Amino acid sequence: MKIATWNINGIRARRDSLLAWIDEKKPDIIVLEELKAQVETIPEEILSLNGYTKYWNGSTFKKGYSGVGFLLKEGSHSDCRFDIPDFDRENRTGAVHYTNLTVIGTYVPRGDGDAHYAVKLDYLSDLSTYIQGLLQEGRQVIHTGDINVAHTELDVHHSQNKPGAVGLRPEERAAIDRHLAVGLHDIMRERFPDKKDMFTWWPYWKGARERNLGWRIDCFYLSDELVDTAREVSIDLDEKSSDHAPVILELGYSIG
Repeated sequence: MKIATWNINGIRARRDSLLAWIDEKKPDIIVLEELKAQVETIPEEILSLNGYTKYWNGSTFKKGYSGVGFLLKEGSHSDCRFDIPDFDRENRTGAVHYTNLTVIGTYVPRGDGDAHYAVKLDYLSDLSTYIQGLLQEGRQVIHTGDINVAHTELDVHHSQNKPGAVGLRPEERAAIDRHLAVGLHDIMRERFPDKKDMFTWWPYWKGARERNLGWRIDCFYLSDELVDTAREVSIDLDEKSSDHAPVILELGYSIG
């Protein structure tokens, strides 16, 4: 099973890039964040893409803002249920439930400004509680998406590591600590515990991406049983149409 997460930063702007990328990579599950589109404005070429079932939490909170989507390869992924959890805010969350597995996609709020920062912390708390409930039911969980927190100092280039910056604050990092404490594993960091400069997002400043002055904020978190089935996790640095790179996880796990 190949699963990809990608903050696409506007599905309409990235239509051709997304279609070409899917044709090349052929993931079984694709989780997209920051659609910036209501469902009815998503390009028809994507809505009608052969071979995939699509689920959307489109930008109804605010036009051209937020939104997440799932593309599931038809066949082995036909027996599932899509859900928008009750704690969802601003069209940022989706979950696909199989018999014994839930895949959650999130676009965590950036948190600029005091009011939205409080929304971010509440969202992360509610997300952890939601996942804890799934784990207590005996389900396996894959949580992926744009987390908008650089969890450790290794997850941000030293030039960006500014005390007090949103995405780096102690309470945000503590929220991710709690997230992992419920029973999840940051598979990328566990596979590469000491690796620096392993980034998935770069500012728009001139030369930031070329110089790799970035942050690792697009992640896969796995429950215990899934960790040993992880074959490979990688950042697709060749895809540069968005300000985020896709992250791809390959699992030796059968959905049931």
